[in-house]
Parts: sequence; structure tokens; C-alpha cells
Amino acid sequence: MRWRRTPWFTVHRWLGIGLGAWFALVGLSGAILVFEDPIDAWLNPELLSSAAQGVQLSAQAVVERAEAVYPLGLVEKIRFPVADGQVYRLTVRAKPRRVGAERIEATFDPVSGAHLGGRSLETLGIAPPDLLRTLYEFHRNVLLGNAGSNIVGVAGLLLLASTITGFVLAAPRSRAAFRRIVSINPRASATRIAFDLHRSIGIVFAITLLLATLTGATLVYVNYVRDLVSVFSQVASFPTVPWQPQKSSEPMQLDSVVAAVRARFPSHTLLEVHGSPRQMAGHLYYLWRPGDVHRLGDTLAWINPLSGELMIERSPRTRTAGEGFMHWLFPLHSGTAFGTPGQIAMAATGAVPLFLVCTGWWVWLRKRRGERVSRERQVARQHELRAPLKGAR
Repeated sequence: MRWRRTPWFTVHRWLGIGLGAWFALVGLSGAILVFEDPIDAWLNPELLSSAAQGVQLSAQAVVERAEAVYPLGLVEKIRFPVADGQVYRLTVRAKPRRVGAERIEATFDPVSGAHLGGRSLETLGIAPPDLLRTLYEFHRNVLLGNAGSNIVGVAGLLLLASTITGFVLAAPRSRAAFRRIVSINPRASATRIAFDLHRSIGIVFAITLLLATLTGATLVYVNYVRDLVSVFSQVASFPTVPWQPQKSSEPMQLDSVVAAVRARFPSHTLLEVHGSPRQMAGHLYYLWRPGDVHRLGDTLAWINPLSGELMIERSPRTRTAGEGFMHWLFPLHSGTAFGTPGQIAMAATGAVPLFLVCTGWWVWLRKRRGERVSRERQVARQHELRAPLKGAR
């Protein structure tokens, strides 16, 4: 009973009561987003999967197909198929000269080049093509844009406070105490079992909960974190790299540039190319190889789209300590830093707040009910004791 009177318990209890539903929703959305790509492919097989077998078309050929389907469109990004069943995914800005031009993700069969379909990247909803994007925006900013990002950031810090206070309250002081904490007595009352489960699951997932909440909050306020880290180790901002047109030679075809990049990085797999809509800057190539912690690879290369020249490289061999720290934030938050086991662990961690909220509310409501019944019985006993005294008078 002593720990129930501490400020740690008060903070932990009222954060759970007041923001428990929010913690659960953010956690569940994050758990789903850990496996965003396979879930998206499962929801939208007609858009994101292909059973075709044969030689894969080149990037240039697919871009030409996209330009034929969207004659006024401008291709901004290419995601390459790197495994069986995957398709080319192109981000196209339809009618780019118009204000508020819509961005579309168009998919193409990697063998036949057939246009499989498209979906707006500006539309939010619960339809299968839009569901994962809507979930991502909810997780990132509660569907409220920049203002929502601040709300999510503050809520993330409060969830961090809830995690820390819960750990302080339940942390074992000895090995024997730890064994008692993680054990459940199935013969106890339902309230006691719920309390033991709440405490045990919280202790078991304490480290990953702390990691998820801390990295999530830093990603919301990434600019401030970058400035702070830069005090100790330089962190360069994400560059926009201009290039000088070469009038003396013909521009290189996209396939030639892609081939040059692959030749420069032979041990890497090319995952994505991000191009400036008006080709006023270097194109960004995402390259991945086994052992990388980021899902898009740890190597980023800015390439001159006319000459194929490497302009800037960001990779483990070129990053400063501060840049390496910033690069690890998202892989730690999503679990990709530790491969599939890490993703499974972070997905399970995302589901933990819902379990903790349900068990915490159960215990709180049952105890409130028990305290109310106890008070009513005490009042009844006092009335019973007073009744004979009144009769004697």
C-alpha cells in the first residue's frame, strides 16, 4: 500500500486513465505499420503483385509506359521490384503545371509493362488502397498535419513518462523478486490475475517500450534533436544538390545512369530512385545490402542525371558519428535495425499498450467498486451500532 501513495503511482495511474485509449491506438497503428509493405500487398494484390515470369523490363521502359498512361504527368519516384511477385511502383505528379497537382502511385507489371492501376497519394480513407496511408498519417500526426505532429510528440513524451513511472513502480529489487513479478497465480482472483499480468507484461516489454516511445518522440522533433546532436558531432542536413548542364554532350539515358550506379555499388541492391520534378537537382538513389539497418538501405547516393556522376554519398563510411546516430533513429523505432526478429519484437511492443490499458482499467474499476462497497458496509455497520443506542434512550 505504501507505493500507492507515491507521486510515481499517481502520475502512472492518471496518465493511463486519461490517455490510455490514445496510447493503445498509437501503439496498434505502429504495430501494423512495422509490416506495412506485406500488409499493403495483401490488401491490394491487384495493384502490388504479379505472377508474371520472364525478363524484367528496364526502368526507362517502364517510365515510358507511365508517360503514355499519364501524358501530362511527371515521374518523381521509382521503386524497383527486387523479389518475385513485386511490381514497379512509380510516383507520378499528374498535370504538374496546375496548382495542387495530385500525386498518384502507378504500378506496372515488371515483365509485360502492363499498367496494373493507380491510387491517389493525397486521398485518405478506409478503402484498401488508402488504408495503410491513412493509418500512417494517423500514427504520425492524427490526420491534422503539422499541428497534429505536435500533439503526437507531446503524447509520445507522456507515454514515455507512463512507461518510466510504471517501470519504477514494478522494478524488482532482487532476482527472487523478479521471479515473483513475472509469475502468475492462476488460482487468484480475476482482479489479482489482471494486476499480475499488467505488471509482468510491463516489466518484460519495458526496454522495447522505452525504445519505441523515446525514438518516436525524437522523430517528431527531429530538427531539434539534429541541432542538439550537432553540438557534439556535425550533422549535415538532407541536401538538395544542384548540377550544371553539360552542353557539350548528350544527356545519359536513365538506364545508363542506373547501370553506372549499380557498377559503382556492385554489392548493393537498388531499391528506389527519387528524381527532382524539373531536374534541377541530383537524383537520389537508395541502395541496400545485407546487414543494413534501414529498410531502404544505409547508402544514399546523389547522382547527376545527365552525366551519371556521383555528387554526394551518405553511407556508413562517410557519415559522421552524429549522422550515424540520426540514421539509426527510424530503424530502432521500426525494429528493422535487428532484422525480422526486431520487427516482430516492435510489433508486439505496439500491441502491449492496449493490453496494459485494458488490465489497468480493469484493476482500477474493480478496486473503485471494492472501495465503494467497503464504504457502504462501513456506513451500514455504523447505523446498526447506533440503532440500539437510540432504542435505549
